[in-house]
Amino acid sequence: MDITKLLIYVYIIFFISAGINHFLNPQFYDAIVPEFIPYPRQVHQFTGVLEIMIPLFFLTRYRKEAALIMIVFLILLYGANFYVWYYNLPYGGTYFSNQQHFFRFLLQILYIYITYVIYLYDK
Repeated sequence: MDITKLLIYVYIIFFISAGINHFLNPQFYDAIVPEFIPYPRQVHQFTGVLEIMIPLFFLTRYRKEAALIMIVFLILLYGANFYVWYYNLPYGGTYFSNQQHFFRFLLQILYIYITYVIYLYDK
């Protein structure tokens, strides 16, 4: 098995776990949904469903399309993280420093880059 294929499987497992966490730990996500978005729990649970479903398409012939959708999704999703940074809100009761928020931003860029690598994968 080549390294990119392994990366795809790890990526899928990671995002499925993150998506499931929206249902197992909803209070964590309730706090980071911007105030102007109605029905915050339903919105972040829908986000969790997308985090589960979109990566599963990486195992199908629609991998490239799913990767593009995931890239857009990750960009939009970072909006909630930026909201937490800008308004200095806690992540699950923990306040992040500017350095931690910046690291979180870099992590989001890494997720987007990995998704782009998956998009380019053609085996």
